Amino acid sequence: MSAEPESRGELVQRVMARRDAFTAARDLYVNILLDERRPEPAVGGSYRRERSLFIQYVNPEILACYGKDVTRGDVGRILEQSLRATRLAVLLTDAYLLFPSSYMFELPWFGVFLRAVEPLIHEGLIRHTSTTPELTAYRDMKVREYRRDENNPYSTSQRFHIEPDLVWYPHSGKPTSVGIAELWSRALTPDGGLSGVVHAVARALHRPYGRVERAMARSPERLEGQAFVKRFVERTLPGPMPGDADSLLGLFLSAAYLRSYVRDLDTAILTDLPIGPLSCELNDSMEDMKGRVLSYRRLDLALHWLRVDHFVHRGATWKELVLLRSSAEFGMITSLLYGSGSANAFRLAIIGASRSRHFGPAATCGDALSNVAVVADQLARMLG
Repeated sequence: MSAEPESRGELVQRVMARRDAFTAARDLYVNILLDERRPEPAVGGSYRRERSLFIQYVNPEILACYGKDVTRGDVGRILEQSLRATRLAVLLTDAYLLFPSSYMFELPWFGVFLRAVEPLIHEGLIRHTSTTPELTAYRDMKVREYRRDENNPYSTSQRFHIEPDLVWYPHSGKPTSVGIAELWSRALTPDGGLSGVVHAVARALHRPYGRVERAMARSPERLEGQAFVKRFVERTLPGPMPGDADSLLGLFLSAAYLRSYVRDLDTAILTDLPIGPLSCELNDSMEDMKGRVLSYRRLDLALHWLRVDHFVHRGATWKELVLLRSSAEFGMITSLLYGSGSANAFRLAIIGASRSRHFGPAATCGDALSNVAVVADQLARMLG
């Protein structure tokens, strides 16, 4: 007896399956076969899901290092990308996301961001951090740090709004400016992080390297309590900054700032975003950064393979994202991706899962949880 003609729905499913098989094969070629020719660095084994994640991807100084202006034409894209990044950041921790209280003053549009993530704030899953819970006292302290700044964002004439459910998290330890000053002093060596700046300034001013280095060593003292940010630091230097040194200085200061927060708060950061790396060249190969520098693109590719990417980026509510991350299976997968497990094992588990009729594009949270469970089951069998 002849086979029944294939229905349109069955044909579409078969074509989709072939397309997904092609995509998986292409990604495996890029990520496995090419890896054999160009081995990627080993991923640090100290990723911990109980560690909080620090929101650095809207920081104005960090974004400026990558040519982005948080006050002008880039605002729309930065806001869009920050909300997109937050969806993935939520998935990478079982704790909460932290941002410095300064954002509420320095970013005119930050209130829009906070309203968009209000469900997370209500559950205590996004918190602000500073040395004091009293924002009025915090503002008074920062007004002094930003004195003589014509656009002082902490001016008492500026109004600020705080979400009533927003939880404060204490920023203990030494002040950030002290931590940056310590890194500044250590970087003023012939092979230190500021050597390129010293050389550039010395060339531009036609002065000996040692003389410029000694002048820069006094910069923390000459700030006289002002914030350790580029526009203030430049005023303490022996002369105008040449263009190449200006970008190096901004990158160093932002990296020092970021390192201080990551260390003091025992947190991680999300990097390698579509808008830019936003890591200030901090990476997982650095001893104190192991397991703390988490690639957005790595998780985004994994979500694509899991066939939950559209749901995560466009369909899921914040509550559903928290439900997804809370599953043991999802935690297992991210721990493998960012920990000491085998990335190839995950790829092979995807291939095994693709044979299941229950593994399709996720339209609901239930679909997403099912896909994740199918892949986790494959991994459990492979890894014993």
